[in-house]
Amino acid sequence: MSKKALSFFNSLYFILIEVFIRMKIKLNNIIKIAVTLAILSFLLWKVEFNAAGFEKTLSSVRLGYFLLSLFGVILVLGIKSYRWRLLIRNEGATYSAYKGFAAYMASDAVGIVTPGRIGEIARLYYLREESPISFYSAFKTIVSDRIFDFTMLGWFGLSGMLYYFKTFGDHPGLYYALGVLALFILGYYVTIKFLEIILKIPRLQRLPVIRFIYESFLAVLGKHMLRMWAITILAYLMYFGFSWLIMLSLHLSPSYIDVAFIMSIMSLSTIIPLSVAGFGTREATLVLLFSYYGLASETAISFSLMHFTAFFLWGGLIGLVFWLLMPISLQQVKDDSKSIFLLFKPDAEQEQE
Repeated sequence: MSKKALSFFNSLYFILIEVFIRMKIKLNNIIKIAVTLAILSFLLWKVEFNAAGFEKTLSSVRLGYFLLSLFGVILVLGIKSYRWRLLIRNEGATYSAYKGFAAYMASDAVGIVTPGRIGEIARLYYLREESPISFYSAFKTIVSDRIFDFTMLGWFGLSGMLYYFKTFGDHPGLYYALGVLALFILGYYVTIKFLEIILKIPRLQRLPVIRFIYESFLAVLGKHMLRMWAITILAYLMYFGFSWLIMLSLHLSPSYIDVAFIMSIMSLSTIIPLSVAGFGTREATLVLLFSYYGLASETAISFSLMHFTAFFLWGGLIGLVFWLLMPISLQQVKDDSKSIFLLFKPDAEQEQE
């Protein structure tokens, strides 16, 4: 095939991909709105939602506790931004504390309004704008950063589900958490060893995606590992603590481990982008979990709205300020998200600019 023909087909390929992505995003938005309305309508009908009880619950909120919870998103994301800077440092680059925090807050705001939270890819742009780090290494820091978060949510989320179903008997939640922790540590060790074996196979070691996954996990378990895990645990202790304050504002008094279970399961339920900003799936999950403690659906939905306000809406507004100070177009975010796929082409180089 001639070079002109090859160039034509390559151009046609990328044009078709662009058209498909644009159509898919529009269709996804329509589907998400429909799913959100369907879930909320079904939920309110199924649980026999009491509007008067909902109004009474909100009117009795202890405002002081709720206002204290508003500091949560700033502190939690501030701690996580420090962890991200350590990952960047492990890649041989540096990033200022202010820039790291600003990028984390801005990308969080963009993530709320983009499909599948691809807005977090904005951190790629901010980091590469201030540092000579490669696209490959920059993306690896973001993936490793998310591995920390998913591990914590998976740990307490799985522990909570086993605890609620009494899978291994009527034992305290802490016992379940310690058991799952041991399982996760073993699982990480097996995963690393398995990837090492795969990468010794000549045909497979040339696949960029396997190498990338291996290096992303190594970043989590390698240099500064203990410090980064300590930072992660601190961030989630604070996240659970500020969520606990919202529960206190609603005159609830759950144990700390119960809050950790509830918030982790709730967060995991909203990861899959089935609805707009997690509405519907979040409420349904909380109604189910609160019923385990004999709490009414009005209380669960009140907590859901207050938690959304404190961590998503309030955090998004703060992130919007940083986004305006450090502007980036949504198109740039989409372009960076498409560039990620180029990293995993069979002929891709390990380091791409």
